[in-house]
Formats: sequence, structure tokens, C-alpha cells
Amino acid sequence: MTGFHAAFDAALSGEIGALRTHLRDPDRTSDVMAVYRNTVAKGRIDALAANYPTIVQMVGEAWFAAAASAFINDRPGDSPILLGYGEGFADWLSRFPPARAMPYLAPCARLDRAWTEAHLAADTPVLTVEAASRAGASLAGHAAGLHRSARLFWFDWTVPDLWLAHRYPDSQDLSVALAWRAKTQGLLIYRREQVVVARRLNREEWVFLDACRLGRPLGVALMAAQSDPVQGPRLFARLLAFQVLAAQTEEAES
Repeated sequence: MTGFHAAFDAALSGEIGALRTHLRDPDRTSDVMAVYRNTVAKGRIDALAANYPTIVQMVGEAWFAAAASAFINDRPGDSPILLGYGEGFADWLSRFPPARAMPYLAPCARLDRAWTEAHLAADTPVLTVEAASRAGASLAGHAAGLHRSARLFWFDWTVPDLWLAHRYPDSQDLSVALAWRAKTQGLLIYRREQVVVARRLNREEWVFLDACRLGRPLGVALMAAQSDPVQGPRLFARLLAFQVLAAQTEEAES
């Protein structure tokens, strides 16, 4: 980066002094830079709102805009591509003093971020019912893994209910979700046929999928998740229908 480019970058953050030595008309350029700086900031605020719509719903546009402005001052970002802008916003919110009275904001922001990551993730061939049937008993030794878009969560309170009620309002009971309480809940967010979906998970489902995420063979994942061997095939069939298990290498290449 040249001296000019470094000075220009600093000027976008409001530090115009270093840039003045490169300019013929510093005063006029300062005015132009202020307009440009405001345009850049507005673009980042809009991108952050688009990537965290659940948080916008929860706090309102004015509160979110003020928080987003503080965030971009702390973390302006260094990429001109704003589609995935806002990584780290959830952790930042957890330390943002005005958000302390709303402990659900940061975890819900993590779920919003997971939705964006699932949307942007590379595609992965998935294990189909037909492929599983062909593999038969040998499938137990296969470490399937998960679709690259898959994001797994386990909470000891009803964050998934609250997030789903805002993110997918047509299919959720908001009045129930707002009564957030201590209750263990799992959530899976992933992309299925180009559509990002979210599913609540019970403990058995979460344990199985987490074992797959860690590279465990399917047989080991079933043993970890299901104490009753009679119910194992039903659990596997249910999760296979999610279309989130990655295909075997030979299946993906055929």
C-alpha cells in the first residue's frame, strides 16, 4: 500500500490530516470525503441490517442503526464485498453496554450469522436414501460428515424458539417464543436445495449430527445418540431425510 492509499484509507475513518499533503485543494476534498465517508458508512449499516434481520426486528431500526454505527467504527471491515459483512457482530453485541438488558440478542445474532454462512457456503453432495440402501451394513463404517452449510447449536434456554419466531414468523407462535425460559433446545441451520432451512433438534438428533460433524462413523454416531438399538434405524432414517449428511466420496463422484 502506498503512502497515498494508506492516507486515503485513514481518511475514510475520519483522519483526514495525513491525506492533506497529497491534495491540491484540501478543504474541498475534505467536504467530498465527508460525503463519501457517510455513503460508505450507510452502505455498511444497511448490509449489517440485511445480515441480521432478526436483531433489527427485536430492537427496532433506530436502536439497530445506532448500534451498527458503533460497530462499524470499531470494525469497519476491509472488503468491498458486503454480502457477508458483520462477522464478529454477535460477540461485539455481547459486550455492547446498551445490550446488557437483552441477553438474548447475542445468541440470536449468532443464529443470524449462521443463516448467512449457510447461504454463502459451497455446495456438498448429500447422502441419499438410495445410496444408503445400496451401501447396506457397510454404511455403519462410513464417516459421512455434514453438508458444508450445516451449523449446529445447543442451548440451555429457548433461544431457538425466540429466533425462529422472528426469522420464520409465518410458522411460529411468537407469544410462546417470547416467554423465553430455561429449556434445552438444539437447532440445525443448513441449506437444502438452495433454500436455507432451520430445524429444532432433540438431544438424540443433535448428538448424532454432532458426531458426524466431528468425523465419527455413522455406526458410532448412532451408538452415541441412541441407547435403544431398536430405535436407531428410525433415528437414522429421520435424519437422512433432512438431506444434511454428506455423500460418500464414490457416491459424490458418480
